[in-house]
Amino acid sequence: MPGNAGSVRFSLREPFEREVETVCRALVSRGLRVAGQLDVSRRVKRSLGIVLPPCRIVFVLPHPSTPVSSGTHPWAASFLPLHVVISGNGAQTEIQVQNRIQGAPAEAPAPVLETQTEMRRAIEAIAMRPSMVV
Repeated sequence: MPGNAGSVRFSLREPFEREVETVCRALVSRGLRVAGQLDVSRRVKRSLGIVLPPCRIVFVLPHPSTPVSSGTHPWAASFLPLHVVISGNGAQTEIQVQNRIQGAPAEAPAPVLETQTEMRRAIEAIAMRPSMVV
């Protein structure tokens, strides 16, 4: 994703809850940390009484052992955590990853770029499973 504009989106023939678990496991297996999840559809239902299809945002951080403090550009905080949006669409689940580094200064923090690259690779590995891509 570094150097690419926009976002990456995959549609998969898998149940929503299973894909949320699969995405989180794939991220952790790549050495990333899942810092939390925001259940957007539940929050909208609770706050506004509107029922939406399932949608979660997974917050991703570099592994705790990644050296982010020494020599890291101060803009790093504005890029973290990175987000993976997972939404249900009937029998399909959509996974979207945005390019958060687009437009960043040339000295963008290496740990953020590395985290984004590993996050993209984890999602692509899920999406490229045989017979899963729609």
